[in-house]
Amino acid sequence: MIIYKSPQYFKSIKRSALRVLCIGAISSFSIAAEIPVGAGSIADRANPDGYHCVNDYGAWISNAGIVEPGIDGCDPQLGVIGTPTPLNPHLTGPAATKPTGTHRWWGSVSFYGDMPIGDSSRSGYITPDPITARITNRGFRMASIPAGISFKNGIADTYDVPAPFDEVFDGLAIANSSFSELDAKLYDYSDGSVTVEWQYANQTIMRGTFVHGSPYVYIDVFQGELLLKSKAPTGPEKGIFHQADNQLGIWTDVAGNRGHFLIVGEGTTQFNDIDSQSTRVSNSSGKMTIALIPTDDAVPSSDKINRFAEHATQRVDQVVIDYEIDQSTQNVIVTQRYLNGGQPANTFTGLMPLQWKNVVGDLNSSDNIRSARGFIKFAALNEFKYELPFVGVLPTMPMLEQGYAQNFDQEKLIQLIRDFAALGPNGWNTALDTYWAGKNYGKVAEVAALAHQLNLTSEHATLINWLKSELEDWFTASTNGQADTSKYFSYDENWNTLLGYNESFGSQQQLNDHHFHYGYFVRAAAEICRTDKSWCATEAWGGMVELLIRDYAALRDDAEFPYVRNFDPAYGFSWASGHANFVLGNNNESTSEAANAYGAIILYGKITGNNDLVEHGIYLHTLSAATYWEYWNNIDRFRGLGAPYDNFSPDYDKMTTSIIWGSGHVFSTWFSGAFAHILGIQGLPLNPLVMHIGLHADYLEQYVQLGLSESSNGKPSGLANDQWRDVWWNIWAMTNPEAAISDFNSMNFNYDIEAGETIAHTYHWLHTLNVLGHIQTGKGDVSANSPTAQVFSKNGERTYIAYNYSSEVDEVLFSDGTRLFIKPDSFCVKGFAAPEAGSAGCTESGDGGGSDDGDDGGSDGGGSDGGGSDGGGSDGDNDGDDTGGGSDGDSDDNSNDDTSGSGTLSFLLLMMMLLGVRKRY
Repeated sequence: MIIYKSPQYFKSIKRSALRVLCIGAISSFSIAAEIPVGAGSIADRANPDGYHCVNDYGAWISNAGIVEPGIDGCDPQLGVIGTPTPLNPHLTGPAATKPTGTHRWWGSVSFYGDMPIGDSSRSGYITPDPITARITNRGFRMASIPAGISFKNGIADTYDVPAPFDEVFDGLAIANSSFSELDAKLYDYSDGSVTVEWQYANQTIMRGTFVHGSPYVYIDVFQGELLLKSKAPTGPEKGIFHQADNQLGIWTDVAGNRGHFLIVGEGTTQFNDIDSQSTRVSNSSGKMTIALIPTDDAVPSSDKINRFAEHATQRVDQVVIDYEIDQSTQNVIVTQRYLNGGQPANTFTGLMPLQWKNVVGDLNSSDNIRSARGFIKFAALNEFKYELPFVGVLPTMPMLEQGYAQNFDQEKLIQLIRDFAALGPNGWNTALDTYWAGKNYGKVAEVAALAHQLNLTSEHATLINWLKSELEDWFTASTNGQADTSKYFSYDENWNTLLGYNESFGSQQQLNDHHFHYGYFVRAAAEICRTDKSWCATEAWGGMVELLIRDYAALRDDAEFPYVRNFDPAYGFSWASGHANFVLGNNNESTSEAANAYGAIILYGKITGNNDLVEHGIYLHTLSAATYWEYWNNIDRFRGLGAPYDNFSPDYDKMTTSIIWGSGHVFSTWFSGAFAHILGIQGLPLNPLVMHIGLHADYLEQYVQLGLSESSNGKPSGLANDQWRDVWWNIWAMTNPEAAISDFNSMNFNYDIEAGETIAHTYHWLHTLNVLGHIQTGKGDVSANSPTAQVFSKNGERTYIAYNYSSEVDEVLFSDGTRLFIKPDSFCVKGFAAPEAGSAGCTESGDGGGSDDGDDGGSDGGGSDGGGSDGGGSDGDNDGDDTGGGSDGDSDDNSNDDTSGSGTLSFLLLMMMLLGVRKRY
């Protein structure tokens, strides 16, 4: 039985009415508790009747939660033979008292603890860049990413660890003189650090703390002596470069990888057998620090040795990374603090390129070296800040009038929407897993938004009702009193995670991709609630939506979920793998699906009035967008900047990469070697939550050329089927919409459609961007005081777009002085692409509190006939009269009541916001 201790921002789980469901009697997995969450419910474990298994050189199970993949057998008729083996986290100390941390650059530690020497099935390395380390059953293997990273095979810029399962090869191994077989467990973790504890018979033997960006590993020895092991004794592959008092410098040079390691003890320290393969280190404190000195082949100078030795004993045990949102610009200010025992710790640490390029104030750094993300700059400090601009999000692209002209036919768009709605549920979705079903919900949400803007009330009701029906099915763990076998969620109290059934891509067994999958669900829910806010009420389905958000992006101090599970605050982007069981460390591929997930949080927060979620989403989305341009696209190289601004190795000959690894990056995907997939994976789904893709239109033009270089005609129309023609038209439209439209038209609406796309959405997207031009917000040149606002420019003419989720007139101020006054639940468009008659969602200061008729997509929850999209109906009936709201087809006529004097009030509120920022922890 799980016991929730819900944080204040989420209170929907009711513990008073737990109901036990009897599912079977084959194992301890058989009895499940169904836990109410608002109008929905979750299970507390997997339903054995829903287990899947296959025979493929062994019997393998899925859909059984977080278990070992192997099973006793798989019978074609009977299914699973035997009982699945639970996979439990390896935790001790403080880590055992907080939500189980996964993902990050150290995710393999919580999943597997130690990686036994010689065991290729447990390959995981942690990557506190510039260090990489394998946590073993004897201690850990430590090596230098800068020493080994190189361009290879025409696609990879990585440090491929030689002999990766040996105890030591290049670099050093750290072990214990008295124990040769230890159990490693996650002892503690923070935003930028991890502490591992090695035990024997449940006794603590050693601990090691690794800090991201730091050259130091802090070691505590409680029993025995520390052993420093090298591949060879003193000779061509190992030597001593420094020795003084409590310091010893060892260099290793194996397989062309040279590293310089400085060992510093606290207090009088003895180093014995320094010329052997195994040097013993001991002192009375049991405290030692090993520093990786950043240098090339040359022996480090005495000045450099002294700089790194000076701070070696000033320990760090916690890195706290906070954010603030500037209310006037939506810029994100990140503060990274180094602590020891809760107090500021002056340390010598490395700043990643995103951090030092955007640092607030001066940075005093004389040491740098190229590593996995680019040049790391080292500086002595206890905290630093950096600032990034926000690109903005919108619920959908607005329906424009002016400039569509030429090839755009609104009647054709209407027909495409009607054709799509007529397909029915089997035409929209047949998937039962969280990823492919989620993609389908996302695409339906986009078409529903178009239908709403065009007053296609019947089609809108059909699509929204279907989304409600699907999500409500997922959001309940039983049907007619019977436990569900698919399309439900369960909570795992050991791993503190929400699991969706059916699983795909290892989303249960390896906790992979939750942000990718669940982000689509949240995106769909946000569109439902844009026209029916009652559906997202806590007592309705909002509690379930927030559970999904909490799973992949929980706020600080959530009792049931780890802080921002998938997102890594130290790197500034997300990791896809939960177990991180790879020699190269963790990995992440689709940045756009991550941005979709984080942008959906912003929309949901605006709908529900939860400003904590809004600002949280802004932080996650902004960092995701910035790291996409910094690390995936290396935009400074494109701008002609060399080292240290160029993040790729000099020999790396691609303008971009696709999979980021802890120890490098690779131009490939997990599923295809086609350029259209390798580059296209960063461009789906295309919606206003991922507009950062178009921030640098000149770069994007060449990106498109590379992505289509294997096309028969260099255009999307020349791609093979299932190489995402529509995705590429959408991407191309962000830099050259005229060319994209021309090629789109050549197919005459007859092409294979990507699983998360529709013809209606592609058609509208292309022509809308043809009017708007290129995105401008997010570059730092123009900003807004609202997160749901964007600016576009075409031929030097700007268009300003903002959406108002509130029930009152909203004022949005842009940094160039432009103001928009927006009716409730409406779009306002001003400038070059504004309709000639004026955007219906715009009003003058203090005027127009009521909603318009919905022509601009801005009805306030009343303008749709049926589907529960009237001003409050939540049951999805077509009559639209179930709860107090608008009558069929009418706008909410109560929204005129509360806007008197709103212009003056908005101005005063704006001035208050301009005076400061709001801090979020």
